[in-house]
Amino acid sequence: MTKVFLTGASGYIGGEVLHTLAAAHPEYEIAALNRDPKKADQITRAYPNVKIVSGSLDDAAILEQEASKADVVLHLAATGHLSSVESIFKGLTSSQRSGPAHWLQISGASLLGAPEIVSKTFGEPSDKIYNDLDGAEEIRAHIRKYKNRVVDNFILDVSGKASGVKTALVPGAIIYGPGRGPVNQRSIQIPELSRIALQRGKAVQVGRGLSIWGNVHVQDLSSLFLLLVEKAVAGDSSKSYWNDDGIYFNSVGNDISFAEISRRVAQAAVDKGFIKNEEVEQLSAEDADKLSPHASIVLGTNSRVDSRRARQVLGWKPVQRRLQDEIPETLEAEARRLGVTSKA
Repeated sequence: MTKVFLTGASGYIGGEVLHTLAAAHPEYEIAALNRDPKKADQITRAYPNVKIVSGSLDDAAILEQEASKADVVLHLAATGHLSSVESIFKGLTSSQRSGPAHWLQISGASLLGAPEIVSKTFGEPSDKIYNDLDGAEEIRAHIRKYKNRVVDNFILDVSGKASGVKTALVPGAIIYGPGRGPVNQRSIQIPELSRIALQRGKAVQVGRGLSIWGNVHVQDLSSLFLLLVEKAVAGDSSKSYWNDDGIYFNSVGNDISFAEISRRVAQAAVDKGFIKNEEVEQLSAEDADKLSPHASIVLGTNSRVDSRRARQVLGWKPVQRRLQDEIPETLEAEARRLGVTSKA
């Protein structure tokens, strides 16, 4: 029986991936790390066959033990927790399994905005687009420039070792849409822009708002993880899937600026009677961070990608609706969460 170890089951991405895996492959034996008894109960009630592993990312022995038993590890709980990836690697390499171990690691789209973070340049445009099919070497070189990207660099180190571990690094994007996981079903950027507009009565953007991230519906992202898991389970260890080539962007190719996103949030809020005008206020990076943690980075940097590898190598086909079409419903969901009613 295929054994899967997953972290982040109570989170937005991890919960969605858990839902997708459990629905597509009830025959998999899935173990999910969780430290909160209440959330563990929610996971168990939704997925009775999922084994709850009680522990946190700081529990090295638990992570090592579970990784040693797994055919596939999906580390979806964190993008910068170095000790947890060290423990997972120890577990994967200590196992006596007959075939290769596979490790799918989530990363943050902000890795491509590292130069802007360093220079504190926010809200400005960029024409740089990274291609993960023909440009994997360039992406690896970019990551190597920024040693503070400790997990990304660790995965690159693993991919270059003769350890028998097959890796895939999956940097996110603007991930939108309601999740289907058992606990957190809320994303970050669009809900936060909606929350701020509802609470302040005015939409906001960072600086000129000309920066762009790729975007993907959470269900399309989880379908990419499903394809990777299925390749791993099938024992397909082709070089084109893993390690040095195993970097998978996941933007659907519908790039719009954060200024345009904020404009659409404002428009939807006016249309639904939540605020009075469609004006979008420009904020400094510092002021934006006061309204939402790391807003300057997640709303003010560039992460533009051409997601060719998933499409051409895995056959990934995004099918969910566009970000633009999701904004009104996200706004309404935030209004319900906050108890905000229409003033119309």
